Order: sequence, then C-alpha cells, then structure tokens
Amino acid sequence: MTGFQAYLRAKRSIDDRALDRRVLDRLREQLPSGPLEVLEIGAGVGTGITRLLDWGVLPARVDYTAIDNRPENVDAARERLLDAGFSEDGERLVRDEITAHLVTGDGFDVLDREYDLLVAQAFLDLVDLDNALPALLDALSPNGLAYFPITFDGETIFEPAHPLDDRVLGAYHRDMDREGSSETGRRLLAAVPDAGGEVLAAGSSDWVVYPPYSGDERVFLAHILDTVEGALADEGIDGLEEWLAARREQFEGGELIYIAHQLDVLCRG
Repeated sequence: MTGFQAYLRAKRSIDDRALDRRVLDRLREQLPSGPLEVLEIGAGVGTGITRLLDWGVLPARVDYTAIDNRPENVDAARERLLDAGFSEDGERLVRDEITAHLVTGDGFDVLDREYDLLVAQAFLDLVDLDNALPALLDALSPNGLAYFPITFDGETIFEPAHPLDDRVLGAYHRDMDREGSSETGRRLLAAVPDAGGEVLAAGSSDWVVYPPYSGDERVFLAHILDTVEGALADEGIDGLEEWLAARREQFEGGELIYIAHQLDVLCRG
C-alpha cells in the first residue's frame, strides 16, 4: 500500500464525521427500493460503496460500478470489498444481491449508459465544472440522483495563525483553480439548475482536525501538508519552506489545527 492509499484509508474516519447527515438522509429517502444502477467516479479505495452499504443508504439490490484512474486504488478497493464480505465472481464482486464492478479508467468514459445514482466525492473541484456537470447529469436515468459529497469550497485554515498564511494558502487555492476551482462547492448550487438539474439538499461537510490526533488523523494531516508542498514546490513562493517547517513542527508537537470548508450536494438530473 502506497502513501496515497494509506491517506485514502485514513481519510475514511475524517470523512465519516464530516459528511452532512441531513443530505445523506435525503438521499436515502429519495432512492427507490431497487434494483439500482449506480456509478461512482473517483472511487478511490472503495470507501464510498462500503460506507453507503454500512450506513443503510443503498437498497438491497444494486449494480455498482466504481471507477478510478489509479490501478493501485482499484486493487485496494478490491481488497476492501473482499474484507467486507464480497466474493469474486469472474471480474465482478458479489455480496447477496449487491454486484460491484471495479474499473480502472476515466469516469467520463463510462457515461454512455444511464444510472439511477451517480456518486462523485471530492471530485468536481478537480475538473472543469462547466463541462463536467452537464455530462454527469445527462448520464442519469429519468428522476436519477447525483450525490456530490466533500466538494471543496474555498477555505483552508491552519491554526495557530502564521504571518505567511495568506501568501501560501492563496497560492494553494490558485493552484486548484488551474484545472478545477477552489470554490466549486458554492458554484455547484447555481450550476446544477443552470445545467437542468434540481438541488434537493446541501450542507457543509468540513474537515476539522485538532489535537490530540488519532492514528488516522496523523496520517491524514501529514499528507495534507505534503499536498500543499507538492502543489507549490515549483511556484517560487517566498517563505514556503519557513511556513512548512513551522506547520510540521506544530504538527509533531501536537499543536496544529486544520479546517477545510466543503459542501455536500444532492441533486436530481
């Protein structure tokens, strides 16, 4: 398991407490009893399908396609589902009346059929929303649902405050804006109706990590700091090394607080 897969596994517990339960309850209420065709784009290591099953969101009969562009993520997702009681049936994984197809590739390449539910967690902020959202909504069956949890919405906060925060975090957000948008969460609320959909529910799903840290939180926070460093390594940001050194010292000393503002959005196509 690579460091990135370890981060995705650790992130499950942070996401679990961040997800907006009211939005999830609305999803549960709106889903028909099945059978359902479900697509998850950017499925990572399989936490999405296992969470929706563990939390009783999905009905008993589901055909679930989970796609991710990293083969190592798909391999880790297979291991997770096998640990969760699925068994291999050819290239499919099966548990009771749940069938899972784990696919390596680009999620936009599997939009040539209709789905009753589309799930894309922490995804839309990484792509061009104006092009991606209409394509996703067009892939929904009549009255189909789209669930977009953990969509970043423009606020990254580290405490205690540091004099270089505005410079470093401003550059970090601008880096996000190159391919996606650092304000996708709020934009999504207007973009859905503009694309012909209807927002059914929305709520905040902020990551909040503070000391003392659990094991998962330590893995998660270390990766977040590495992500900021990686995003800005070639940007020539004056003071970046000083900022990173201070933040890592606070992390190791159990003093660092991290907050990221995000939105969960449920819509009908």
